[in-house]
Amino acid sequence: MDKPELLAAYEDEIDVEYSQWLVKDEGMAWLTNSAVPAPEPPLAAEELLRVGVDWICVGSNAQNHVARARLESWRGEPARQDGWELTEDFDFTATSGKLLLDTLTTGPASVTERLTLPSPGRYQARAYSWGRTEARRALAETFEVPDGTETYLIQFWGE
Repeated sequence: MDKPELLAAYEDEIDVEYSQWLVKDEGMAWLTNSAVPAPEPPLAAEELLRVGVDWICVGSNAQNHVARARLESWRGEPARQDGWELTEDFDFTATSGKLLLDTLTTGPASVTERLTLPSPGRYQARAYSWGRTEARRALAETFEVPDGTETYLIQFWGE
């Protein structure tokens, strides 16, 4: 098997609202097909994400702040990274293959920037997060979370 190769990446700041933010595929299947469930937030502070067709809802440990997020497309499974607070592997289906970072109410992080996967279809993925404990502590102590306290990385590769 060939060595894994990074194909594309997109990194930006994302507004965390109500302790969550989204990765959406432009296909947004839940809008056109009532049989496809709409985005749903993680239910517990220790739950990192919930996934459906064309959406990933990422849970934060604090409300209303700005986090850093990076999406990556890989040929082959990338090596696991150490040093993150939480890691979760999952399957993801993208109907267009164009992914954006989005908020619940204020819109996408960027109007034009996207991560383009090699094609629409099913992908394996891995999410990482860092700074969740610090964000929760900052919120409890000062009622605000400094921008960039939380960092997220989500990697996608073909099945």
